[in-house]
Amino acid sequence: LLWLSFLHAGNLTIGEGISGSLNCVNETINISDSLILKSGASLTLTDGNLNVTTAVLNDTSTVTYSGTDMLIYNWNYGNLVLDGAGVMQITGDAVTPTTCKNLTVNNTGNILKIPENKALTVNGILTNNAGLSGIVIESGPLGDGSLISNNTSVNATVKRYITGNRWHYLAAPIDTASVSLFNTNNLLWWDASIEWTGAGDYTPWKGVSGTNLQNATGYAYYFYEDTIEYKGNINVGNYTVTLRTSTTGLSDYQGWNLIGNPYTSVLDWDVLVADGAVPVGAENAIYFFDDDAGDGSQSNYRYYVPSTGGTYGVGTEDATGKIPLGQAFFVKTNTDNLSLTINNTYRNHNTQAFYKNKTLEIIKLQITGNNKSDEMIYRIVNDASPNFDTQYDAVKLFSGNEDMPQIYSYNKEKDEKIAINSIPAINESTKLFIGFKAPAGQYNINIQDMTLPDTNGKLYLFDSYLKNYTEVVLNKNYTFEHQGGESNNRFLLTFKNTSSDIENYDINKIKIYPNPAKDFLTIKSDNTVTEGSVEILSLTGKTVYSSNIKNGTVNINLRNFSDGIWFVRLTDNNNKTYTEKFIINK
Repeated sequence: LLWLSFLHAGNLTIGEGISGSLNCVNETINISDSLILKSGASLTLTDGNLNVTTAVLNDTSTVTYSGTDMLIYNWNYGNLVLDGAGVMQITGDAVTPTTCKNLTVNNTGNILKIPENKALTVNGILTNNAGLSGIVIESGPLGDGSLISNNTSVNATVKRYITGNRWHYLAAPIDTASVSLFNTNNLLWWDASIEWTGAGDYTPWKGVSGTNLQNATGYAYYFYEDTIEYKGNINVGNYTVTLRTSTTGLSDYQGWNLIGNPYTSVLDWDVLVADGAVPVGAENAIYFFDDDAGDGSQSNYRYYVPSTGGTYGVGTEDATGKIPLGQAFFVKTNTDNLSLTINNTYRNHNTQAFYKNKTLEIIKLQITGNNKSDEMIYRIVNDASPNFDTQYDAVKLFSGNEDMPQIYSYNKEKDEKIAINSIPAINESTKLFIGFKAPAGQYNINIQDMTLPDTNGKLYLFDSYLKNYTEVVLNKNYTFEHQGGESNNRFLLTFKNTSSDIENYDINKIKIYPNPAKDFLTIKSDNTVTEGSVEILSLTGKTVYSSNIKNGTVNINLRNFSDGIWFVRLTDNNNKTYTEKFIINK
């Protein structure tokens, strides 16, 4: 037994040849190199300080904390015993978690606390003799604590912080979590077996019945700012959810299932997908709801497509495959009654920031306007097709908030709207069509991120309404006016700014004269367009004049128009549009 305060040069080894022990009581021991605990050795810390460069602890050694309100050193323990009083705090984080083979929490009033953004892994047996408050996993505005353990029937208090007055998608991290924790008037679940008609139809949302939440099931909850305290046995083991879809209705709107992370740590969706857990007939992408408006109105979704088949994962906004403790999310199935099983091997502490890998080959676009924004992504995957791929893409899930601008990749041939679109290799002839939906107003499109393989080094946004090309530069806005509604034929990305590269946009159906004009402008269509509407557009695409066209001709007085460049847009009865540029020079 050593009971002293000293500076020890070199390694301090306990249990060399025989078992040994060190008891540090209200003293400071400074070790210049490593603390080494051999097989069967023990170390007891009682309110002392142990300063050591590294600790090498045999998995049969024992470290006991018997003081009051102590910090747990961030070591890889064998047997870790908390035998003191007050709060014992974990100090390891998600990148370098505190680990141990076995952990025992003794004594009522002894609290093992895992603070926000701290992490603990117990590889063997976790024993809690201190009751529901003996283990506390914190949650707050800055993040969540994280615990990975393996045995069942372990009591704990698991906190879930939620911000105020908005919808959150939640899942229970403990078994048989009581419904009484919530205001049940604002607690809903999603019945995927019921036909859904799209944004604005809330028929599948149902009130919660019964006394307990179901494990691995997602719930929507609206409440003021609060911290939910789940108390009970933490979830460990396998959880199987049944994925449902309606047999009627449009396929894009059916098969959405709200499931949840049942664990007290991150659920790693990339690991789950790589393990083949997503059944055939379901899609790999996941969808997070974000009520960032903060006013209770439905806002928008964030998308993540995992690193399938050796590809890299990508997400809009800050979405990743690391699903937080207590988080619910949507997955989509195209086949009814499939089983998705979540198991312990899919857990992770990792919360590393996304988009640090410069090997990504992506184009990430954002539309902003009306004080709101939305994102979409093209990524290059050699095995992908130009059409929607269930393993590589995320279909567009439209927001129910009509004020939210929505942007997506549009596949003309299949009429597909895709939020994350994986495409084969690109070249100068590649054309990427962009669709959007938004209320009337002024909007910006900009490139948030762009890392591409060798092309001609140029990327252009083509505006078919104005017939102009704009070279895309990172974080530079393209501003335009929108008259409201959905548009799938206005914009495309191209790698060559010549009109011969654009199909279906350069068919000249309009003759305008004189050009330049001074007082009057005559617009005459060819014989195939005899009726429709005609508009005069500004450089940003804002409609400043509109009229019907009959017998293929219309005359416009330019008295109230200023000098400059303007556009004529003709829309025929089949909703096809044709645009020409003209100049006013008075």
